Amino acid sequence: MRALTFLASARRRLAFTVGRVQLVYPRLGIDLERDSFVVWVRWVSSEQPPSPAEPPSQGVRVELLLNRNSVLGPTIVYRRDLAAPVFLRANHLRVAEVLRAAARGPGRLDVQLVIHGSIAHAPYAALYLARDEQRTGESIGAAELPGTPLLQVQPSTPADRWHVAGQANLRVTLELEGARRHLTVLRD
Repeated sequence: MRALTFLASARRRLAFTVGRVQLVYPRLGIDLERDSFVVWVRWVSSEQPPSPAEPPSQGVRVELLLNRNSVLGPTIVYRRDLAAPVFLRANHLRVAEVLRAAARGPGRLDVQLVIHGSIAHAPYAALYLARDEQRTGESIGAAELPGTPLLQVQPSTPADRWHVAGQANLRVTLELEGARRHLTVLRD
């Protein structure tokens, strides 16, 4: 009976009621051993022909935050390195630390992807959750992943005369898969 009471109280924590409407967040199941957050960055050049070497210091700044904790970046991918799209994998240990802390709390995860770049050469970033079944940690390559990203950002409104900035946010209900569970023994 106590277990059923615990489950009912856990479900109440994950949903919020405002008036007669209940807010429901999508569930995201993450395996801490095999899953990685991966950001795919590309450069959409508007000049013809594109010149990835000029100016050499121009690039895209990328940052991924989980519950306001940075797990990737802020890092700069220079334009000369974006002749082909680039994958950036979030720090696995830092992600696991943040996700475990989120699972101990109310079970919500706020995901935020932030990019900055030049208005003339629009940056684009997409966030994927990728599962490595063999846990090899090998490079993904530069091809586009054949799926829908969790988040994607391509700013079109300039932050100032030469610069664009954009961010995408997502709140989910977090469920850790394959995580060790510690059961409390209850004695009558």
